[in-house]
Parts: sequence; C-alpha cells; structure tokens
Amino acid sequence: MGRDAVGLIPLRGAGAQLERMGGKAGGLARLAAADLPVPDGFVVPPETLDALLADAGLTALAGRAFTDLGAARELVERLGAVTLPADLQAAWVAAAERLGPSLAVRSSGLDEDGAEHSYAGQHASVLGVPPREVPAAVITCWQSLWSERAVAYRRATNGGSSSLAVLVQQLVRPSCSGVLFTTNPLTGSWREMVVEAVWGLGEGLMSGRIAPHHYLLRRPRGGLPRSVARVAARVRLQVVERQVHELGEQLVPGEGGPVLEATPDHLRHRPTLTDGELRRLARLGLKVEALLGAPADVEWVRDPRGDFLLLQARPVTAGRTPKRDPEQVLWTRRFMGERWQQPATPLGWSLFEPMLTWFVGYPETQARLLGGGPALRLHQGYPYVNATVFRHLLFKLPGSPPPSFMLELIPPEEERAWRRRFAVAPDVSVYASIFRTTFEERRWRRFRWNPFTNHLAWDRFEARLERELPELGGRGRPTEERLRLVDRHLDLVREYVGIHICSLLFANLFWQLLDGALASWVPERRQDLRTALATCPPGNLTVVTNAALRDLARLASEEDLARLAAEEAAPGAFGEALDTFLARFGHRSESSWELMSPRWRREPSRLVPLLRSQLATSHDPVEHAERQEERHRAALAELRALLTGPRLSTAELLIHHARRYLLLRENQRFWFDRLLWSLQDVLLSFGDDAVDAGWLEASGDVAFLQWEELRDAVARGQVQDLRERARRRRLAWEHHAARIPPTFLTGRDPAPVTTPDGERLTGLGISPGRARGTVRVLRSVADGAALRPGDVLVAHAVDPAWTPLFLTAGAVVLELGSMLSHGAVVAREYGVPAVVNVEGATRRLEDGQEVTVDGARGAVWIH
Repeated sequence: MGRDAVGLIPLRGAGAQLERMGGKAGGLARLAAADLPVPDGFVVPPETLDALLADAGLTALAGRAFTDLGAARELVERLGAVTLPADLQAAWVAAAERLGPSLAVRSSGLDEDGAEHSYAGQHASVLGVPPREVPAAVITCWQSLWSERAVAYRRATNGGSSSLAVLVQQLVRPSCSGVLFTTNPLTGSWREMVVEAVWGLGEGLMSGRIAPHHYLLRRPRGGLPRSVARVAARVRLQVVERQVHELGEQLVPGEGGPVLEATPDHLRHRPTLTDGELRRLARLGLKVEALLGAPADVEWVRDPRGDFLLLQARPVTAGRTPKRDPEQVLWTRRFMGERWQQPATPLGWSLFEPMLTWFVGYPETQARLLGGGPALRLHQGYPYVNATVFRHLLFKLPGSPPPSFMLELIPPEEERAWRRRFAVAPDVSVYASIFRTTFEERRWRRFRWNPFTNHLAWDRFEARLERELPELGGRGRPTEERLRLVDRHLDLVREYVGIHICSLLFANLFWQLLDGALASWVPERRQDLRTALATCPPGNLTVVTNAALRDLARLASEEDLARLAAEEAAPGAFGEALDTFLARFGHRSESSWELMSPRWRREPSRLVPLLRSQLATSHDPVEHAERQEERHRAALAELRALLTGPRLSTAELLIHHARRYLLLRENQRFWFDRLLWSLQDVLLSFGDDAVDAGWLEASGDVAFLQWEELRDAVARGQVQDLRERARRRRLAWEHHAARIPPTFLTGRDPAPVTTPDGERLTGLGISPGRARGTVRVLRSVADGAALRPGDVLVAHAVDPAWTPLFLTAGAVVLELGSMLSHGAVVAREYGVPAVVNVEGATRRLEDGQEVTVDGARGAVWIH
C-alpha cells in the first residue's frame, strides 16, 4: 500500500484537500476554517480504501457490488476478514490518542451532502470508540458503503461514489443534542427555522428512538436589502413555538457504544433549550447558511459548559427540480382513497365516472400539455385521479410555503423537493389552457362557485333532498318508472357534486387564509388558536351519529349483540332503539362514495364492532363537542384581546367562513350517503327482478353489471351472459379487495415511494397532541372490536362510518387523508392526535408495537 494512501488529513487546515475528505468531513473542514465551533479530528482519505481493495484483489468485486446486492453481501464479508497493515493501524491509533479517550468514527461519502442527493443516514457511524479500536470502526464504516440500504439508495437515485472517506473526531459528551434547519422542512417557509433537541447523544433523535423537543423560530420579514436583512435576522430572531414534553430516556456514551438510560428526574420535564440558547444556536445556523450559500441542516451538541459545537452541516436544498415531464402521467389514490376504500363496483363506477369527469376533466389540456389520459381511471378496481395537472399548477412564491392542498396530491419525494426550493413558477401554459376552456365552455355554470353564496345553495338543496327523497323509493313500481327514478337520482347527484366540490375548495381556502393570518399576526399562539378556532360549530351530523351510536350501545346486552351479529331481530328496548337508529342513520356505510357499498340498514350486523368499541370506552362524543365549543369561545376571547381593528375583523370573518364550510362538508356527506342509499335501493329492486327471472344468482350481483348492461336487460330483455359476467367480475372484485393498492402510479406502474426503515415515520399531522400506545392495525370496521382504549388505530383510510372508533383510540395513523378530511375534523373534535399520509403504515406497523404519535409534527416513533 503506497504512502499517499496512508496519509491522514487533519480536519483543521485541510486546505486544498477538501475534495478528498467526502461531503461530511469536507463540510466540517469548511466550518472549522471559518472559525465555527467544530470538534477536532482527522480524515482517512478514500485512497486508503481503494488501495486496500486493490491489495486484497477485491476491486472488480467492489465494482459489481456498487448496485448488485449479492456481490455487495460477499464484499462486506470479505472486507471484514481483511487484516490492515500494522504501520497503518499504528498511525491511526497514534493520531486517535491525541484526540482523546472516546471518539466518533463517521463515514464521509464522496457524494454525501451534495446538491442532488444527501445520502443522509445511508452509511455507518460508530460512537464511543477508544483509540485502539479505531481501525475496526473504520472498517465498519467502509463496509456500510455496500450495505443493503446504501445499495438500494444508489439504485433509487442512479448515483453515488464507489469509495468512502472516514472521519475520526473527538466525541463530546453532550448535555443535549439535536438538529437545526435554517428553513422549515415541513412547510417550505424560508422565514422559519426549526430546532429539534433531546437530552444526551443526538443518535437517539436521528434513529427515531426518542421523540425530541421541537422549537420554531422566525426571522424578520423579507423586503430589506440583503446585507441589512442578515443583520436583522441575527438581532430579531423570534421564538414562536415550543413543543416540550417529558423526555424519559436519553442516549449516553457507553463502553460498547451508546446506551439508553433513564433521564435524570430534574431534566425529564425541563425544556432542553432556553430562548436565549435557541437564538444563539440559530445565529450559528445563519453563519453556516451564509458560508454554504444555501439553507442548511445542521447537527449540533451542547457540551457540559453550555457551548455549542457543530457535528455536520448539509444544504437542505438537496433535490432535483420538481418534475414536470409532460410524458409522465401521475395518478394518485389520495382524495379518492377515503371515498372508495374498496374497489369500485362496475355499476357504481359506470354511473359516476362520466359525471365526475364532466366536472373535473379538461381533455384538450390533458391531451396537449399533460401527456394525455383521462381525468379518472381504475387500477385493479380502485379509482385514481390524474394528478399530473397538479405538478404544473403548483407554484412556490419566494421563501413561502407552496399550496398545501396541491402538495397532498403528489408523491412524498416530490413534495419534499417542492418545499426545499426557494421559488418555483407555475406552468403558465397549463393555467392559460384551463382558463380558456373554462370561459369557452362557460364551466362556471356547472358549479356553485361563489364562496359567499355556496352555503345558501346547499341550504336550498338540503331542503329539496328532505322533501323529495321520501318520494323516490322504487319498491313496487313498474320497470319504466324505476328507470326514470334512476335518472332523477342522478340529477340530484349531479347537483350535489356541483355544490360539494366548491364547498371543499372553500373549506380549504378559508382554513389556509386563517392559518396565514394567525401566523403573521399572532405567531406564538398560531397552532393552539388555529386548532381551537377552526372547528366545526354545533350540528356536525357525523358527531350526532356517533352520539346516537353511543346511546344505543348503552342499551345493548351481550345477548343483544350476539343476536345482531347473527342478523336476528333484537327484542325489547334495544330492538326499538336499534330501529329508531337505523331509520335515521342506517344509510351510512364504510365506503360511502361506492354506490353499492353495504349500508347499516341493510346489514345492521356491521354495527356490532362499533357498538363494542363504544362499550369499551368512557368517552362521550357529546361531552367532547361541548368542550370543543368551550375551547373555541375561549380562543376567540383571547384573539380579541390580542388583535384590534381591521386585523380582528378580518380574522373573525375568516373564522366564520372556515367553520361554516367545515360543517358544510361534513353534513353534505351525511346527506349524500342518504341520497346514494335511496338510489341503491332502486337498483337492488332490479336485482330482485333478475333473481326471479333467473338471469342473476343474487340481487346484489347487479353491482357487477355496468349501467348500460343493466338498463338494456330490464328495458329490452338483453340478458345473455349477464349471470356469468357478474360472477367473473365479482371474483375479480374480491381478488382486488384483498390487496392494498399503491398510493401513486406512474403510467401503469406503481410509482417508487421510499418507506422509511428507521424508528421514525413521518406524514401530515392533522390533529395536534401526543399519545403513546399499542398499535392496532384495522383492515376494516369489522376489526374494530379488537380496539382497546388507548390503542393507536392504524388503517389505510377512514370515512365518517369509522369515526366512532376514534372515541376508543388513543391516536390515529392513516396511509391516506388530508388536513380537512372527515377523519381530521372528527379527530380534532375529539382531541385525538392523528397523522395521515404515512406511506406503508399498515405494513410498517404491527399489532402490539409501542409507538408515540405526535399529531402536531406529523411523526410516529416506534419504541
């Protein structure tokens, strides 16, 4: 091995050797050169590894192992058996002894912390290493270049270097550690800085084993000259949010590496950082940002004397420009997944797909600018929305967060890339095409588009439903009349959709405007006030349904539930109460937009798991609703003490409309369920006729015929092959229903989505609060009886029929959802912490695991 491979590079004074040090060590050397506080150390250059592979005859194997997992496993094993030259080991141990008795040995990849990929967490670090064991720790770091995780990352990113430097540093025994983001990675705001901190070593935070304290700081507003703005930022940093909870455990250096131990009693409930320390740390972060020329992600420690030291700094702008490939069509289950939790039936989809496409499809724009494809499609029976357009409609004003409701419809990797960019302009050609078509076709006539009158249109429509639905029953009527009844129902569905789509948009609009106003005017109280102010007012029919279910459960005996599960009539007070409940709420189902989904009234046994869950908890939905309204009034009083004049008037207007449309979107779904129940009953009457005539096996088989087929059969007697066709489609439906569909598709293939392999899962926090509990994965409401008080409910998605289970759950984790979904509204009303859009949650989490759910930060920690 040549002498150039043996030479060590000092961390301080590296000079022209920065490129040989790898991303992590090179970044620290730049910090040290700028007199920023960095623990001393040295670097084993990549040439040392290259020379060792050559001497051992492993160079060719290393080349194959770069992306070949089998070759990588072989190389890791053979590298572990290599004996390092004695002079090399002696040089390393001597240099390590000069640093101190306990060291940190960290990988420093040549492509690490770069502009395209960060490689964060892909390679090994070994902590608490005594000087004599440094050679073995270096080999461990080298081996991590070919770990399964690193190979998978290189395959996914199509990049990476085939060599590795290793950094050996003094190990500081910190009083606390953490990470600083000089821009907010959760929102994309360049005005906000985020600090996360834990007691002891930061590895507890990085690995996800310990849920950290969370702090948010804000810089002064933009618009100042750049030089003035930097000075102002250092002077006027404002701590606007502190999420501090009990930290019962900490990682500390041990003889064999970090060990987990109980946090001393005097620290368990104490904030890890004071406001003064936060500002001091943030100013260090601003210096790093200025040095890197970009926002930074900085790992830090505070030593026992109270001084901050920097362990790593990488640019958070890492990531490619957000995708806008017109040939790459993106499909998503988000939004649709809550409404169709099971595959769509041929009958329901053939009735609804043309109508929905008429509302949301722009064929000319899609064909000319967005790669073609319809607005909606089925994949393995599940509905998907063409989300390509949102890649083009998305934009990011300089330093501001992008529109969150659009971000929810693109894959997580793209979402993170959007947040990291400073500014991205929208695709003006797509906007222009949509506006042109809208005006040429006068599309505004299809919607109730005025935010100040949409609710009035709904009031009139609700009155119409209440008046007309009792007249639309199809039982006992002639075939021709029932066919006309289907048309009348579809006219009502079309009118509903024209109102409902705008109600959804207005709920999002006023929520976002209120959130922005609170962030600007009362930043320190933003989250608590938003949670209490933007709530449903009394009258949420989902909550009313759950309260009625709770009352019904109080009357149920074990014998009553057994009879109900067997679909037998229940006698006495419970039977009478059940009939009353079903008469008012029996139209609800677990997959409410699926027209033929079973409803409670037709299959009341579906209530049994919900009733059992109510019996298992002492929580009362009425009391929850009353407490929420009390919190709303208290928050409104606080806001009136904080704001005056036009700001207060504006805030009150936004609160009024946000609450109005939150209530509207909840109650619209209640009435839509009732409308679909009425239409389903008419369609099932055709099924009864088909069974009597012998061309279907069961009345429910009409669900597996398309509307054109069913209509031609009942109107013109065209029944050939329908029995066999329905049978085949039912089998295909059952096959697809047993699978969890991918959240995103690229063309016809599932889009690659990285599922975290650490102990921390992330998503979108929709209901604040923290809870620790036992995981219970539910595949359907039928599994609800297994939920115990305080369990963490984990599911693919929920709709209103699932929400009675929230009274039993300690927290909720979902793979699909949004900030204003029905589950989100009810979770906030019940005070249940909830996180949605957690990719792979039902596969990553298992029954019996202990987790902590943080609904404010959108994080789940596995213990």
